Amino acid sequence: MHTDNPANRHTASNTALITQVLWIGLILSMAIGIGSCALLIWGETASQLLTTTDKHFWYLSRASGVVAYSLFWLAVVFGLLLSTRLGKHVNAARVFALHQYLSLIAVGFAAFHAGILLADNYLNLNIWQILLPFGFQTERVGVALGQLGFWLLFICAFSFYIKQYIGQSAWRWLHFLTFFSYMFISIHVFMVGSDSRALPLLLFYAGSQTLVFLLITYRLVALKQAK
Repeated sequence: MHTDNPANRHTASNTALITQVLWIGLILSMAIGIGSCALLIWGETASQLLTTTDKHFWYLSRASGVVAYSLFWLAVVFGLLLSTRLGKHVNAARVFALHQYLSLIAVGFAAFHAGILLADNYLNLNIWQILLPFGFQTERVGVALGQLGFWLLFICAFSFYIKQYIGQSAWRWLHFLTFFSYMFISIHVFMVGSDSRALPLLLFYAGSQTLVFLLITYRLVALKQAK
């Protein structure tokens, strides 16, 4: 039976929109849940820290930066699971949805990570130093790599919404920028911030980047064997 008519397409579009809203709601609920648990466990310590120091905005920036990196890393992993077909045993549509929405939420946390520094009286930054690479007076290269990585992530995350206008081939080339974005941000997290030298974070960064490297290697080998 032929079902490709405007009514069915409209229904499918509504279903996709509802699915997107549900995924965003689920991810935000998980984030709120994890945040609530963290507040219950470390809330008193965090409160004491924030009331006894003038680095409130710096700490908020550092915390949101770690969250942004974690979300971006997960988005990259889900994308590689799709492209390598290692995730073929799970629902591909759900993995793709996670890949897409985690990228968008990572952009939000990364924007907060940088934007909150405008309120830091010690750094005394302006909006152009936040937006443009090499605007910082300290750790210029490390911060600039993070800024470049953010803008590339921004382009990749929102490229999903122009895919139908630019075509599959152009979108695929544009999407390769994700690897450059991840590489720049991976260097950024090691170069900037004293907390990045803490052993738990060092292990997390090293382990997460090793996994991405192995997945990329697997993909390249698979592509070579397919030729």
